[in-house]
Amino acid sequence: MSSNHQNQDNRIKSLEEAIGFSGRQIEILSDEVAQINQMMLVLSRRFTQLEARLSELNHRVAEDPGNVPPPHSAGPDVSKDPL
Repeated sequence: MSSNHQNQDNRIKSLEEAIGFSGRQIEILSDEVAQINQMMLVLSRRFTQLEARLSELNHRVAEDPGNVPPPHSAGPDVSKDPL
């Protein structure tokens, strides 16, 4: 076998190894992108739920609470003496 033929065989082998390695890296990265996509979907749903809940709470706060006594008024049946 000639030296030139041996060099070509080595180059082909190196290229095949590089292609195999690149293919495996693409598979790994593709799996990671799929996992990130799933996490993004879950987080997006949770964010939407949190926005809805916050909006609901803001509407409740904006409503007139009526005639509610302040929290510091204990009422006539509760002693004002701290001891």
